[in-house]
Amino acid sequence: MLLTSSKALKIVGAGLILIQLISFVSCGSNQPEEEKKINEGKIEYSVTYPYYTDDFMKMLLPDHLVMEFKNNVYKNEITKAGLFTTAMIADCNTETFTMLLDFGSKKMYCVLDKNLTDTMVKKLFKIPDLIKVNNFDSIAGLSTHKYNAVYKALEDGYDCDVYTSPVINIKNSNWCNQYAALDEVLLGYEVMQYGLVMRFLATTVTECPINDKAFTVRANFEEVTLDRMVYEMEEIFKSFIE
Repeated sequence: MLLTSSKALKIVGAGLILIQLISFVSCGSNQPEEEKKINEGKIEYSVTYPYYTDDFMKMLLPDHLVMEFKNNVYKNEITKAGLFTTAMIADCNTETFTMLLDFGSKKMYCVLDKNLTDTMVKKLFKIPDLIKVNNFDSIAGLSTHKYNAVYKALEDGYDCDVYTSPVINIKNSNWCNQYAALDEVLLGYEVMQYGLVMRFLATTVTECPINDKAFTVRANFEEVTLDRMVYEMEEIFKSFIE
């Protein structure tokens, strides 16, 4: 029985849709096809505290992070209910790292070069060994690579899962954090800071224009030393968890 051209096209179209659906939901050892790189846009992350048990105080802690990226520069910003904002700007071209704090009358920033950034990371964070898992998954609609982060202080296995994406086009994106051994942008990871373990998981990724002003420091901010910045930020978080 011969098919009309319209029926044949419908059958072929349905077959293509089925193949696309299977490719999208499949996980396992088969790596997905290469996706188009995203050079500019925004990633939103949920922020949770997996080991913190005070439900009331959790409500006061930041629960949302936004990353804006463009031209191999990105900014991570956390804001909580208009009370305070912390941000960091990483220029992956010049390896310059800027920390910002906006808390009431305190509006300050500090700028670190590569050497000082490395010193800060080693002082404030534990550096894990990273073991790649032969598994491909999807987070916020993007394919990811998975790693186990193993901390030497632990005796019972890895501490957390880490997910990276080859789709976000930021070269050397982790030069300024404890995951510097990974080349791809982090979509799922954990950080222990100020006595808290914070878990970050990407929820949406949007390809969109980003204003260059996102990566500049406003004129009313005061430049301070790294020690002053770390002290002020520790004091804020201590007020929530003590």
